[in-house]
Amino acid sequence: MSENKTLVRFNIQNAKYALLKSGGTYDTPIDLGTSTKIALQRDASVKKIYGDGRRIAAIVNDKGETGTLTQNNINDGYEVAMGRKLQTANGLASIKQTKNITHALYFETCGYAEDGSMPVAKTWLYGVTSSAPSENYDQNTDDINESTFDLPLEIVGTNLMSSDGTAKYKDDKGNEVIVTLLTVYPGDADYDTFGNSVPVPKMAK
Repeated sequence: MSENKTLVRFNIQNAKYALLKSGGTYDTPIDLGTSTKIALQRDASVKKIYGDGRRIAAIVNDKGETGTLTQNNINDGYEVAMGRKLQTANGLASIKQTKNITHALYFETCGYAEDGSMPVAKTWLYGVTSSAPSENYDQNTDDINESTFDLPLEIVGTNLMSSDGTAKYKDDKGNEVIVTLLTVYPGDADYDTFGNSVPVPKMAK
């Protein structure tokens, strides 16, 4: 990771998606179109257990993350891949979604560092499913009122693997570790090719 502290993160660009294949690996990434915003929220709660008049335990229930990707246009190829649209003899039809298609989602964000440089961070989200984006089209007035489209996301993650990639990593208590998001910065290993395919998260040696 770059030694220069990043003071500000902004922008989103070069979004892609990659479908999960039957063997547990991901297919070749496909461009998702231009984006204007992404918002991610942790989907977690804490169960507090009381005994003898005091709290004796607090158990975290972490279900992953939820989010919203805002785009300039609805990507018809993505919607077909997610099972929400279908090419018919008469045109492109919106259909009832009957299954969730798991995929990985890639995007880049810009930063501003203490030395004045602007490093680009690259991120993969794992175990992503989505639902249909809302569609709103505004009438032009004194200016063109372009539309944006919010794509709801759920991110459940994937297993962190051992350093050699042969087994699921477990912590010193025997718990498997789930990775929802993986980010690299200039200077990190495989930074240049990070967006070309979906990397398998591995524990450091």
